[in-house]
Amino acid sequence: MAALATIATIVSTAATAMGTIVAAQGARAQGKAAQAAAEFQAQQQEIKAKEEQAAAQREAQEARRRKELALSELQAKSAASGFSATDPTSLALADEIARYGTMQEQMAMYGGASRRAGLESQAFASRFEGRAARQAARYDAASTILGGVSSIANRFAGTGRTPTASSYRYG
Repeated sequence: MAALATIATIVSTAATAMGTIVAAQGARAQGKAAQAAAEFQAQQQEIKAKEEQAAAQREAQEARRRKELALSELQAKSAASGFSATDPTSLALADEIARYGTMQEQMAMYGGASRRAGLESQAFASRFEGRAARQAARYDAASTILGGVSSIANRFAGTGRTPTASSYRYG
């Protein structure tokens, strides 16, 4: 009967050890998966950041086109009305159109750069979170292993007896 108890204790201990190892491997795998997901998210954010910058460049080009069109239209209407190219009113209007158009171009570029910087910051944060999740999973795995070792040690050390002895008493 003592031999059966010894075998049961050994099998139980082995099962506990295997369960601990499997749980630790699962925690590490979960950490790797979290890091991979965060890296994918970061890559998507970086792609979107570049798209935002490109969209802002197109907006700026459109603002420049509208400015040049307005200046051309002003010149044509001024000439049709009998004003000269050096007329003070024509020059003042042209200056105002040029300043406003340039401001629109610069605002479009600033907006794109700002959106890009925000998305790149999010990408950095995603990568950081992924690395932190992986590190946390490593600690979780180590904690699981140490908990399993502690549980096994307590099983043998708690009674002060060898693994063949049973601490249960009947009736």
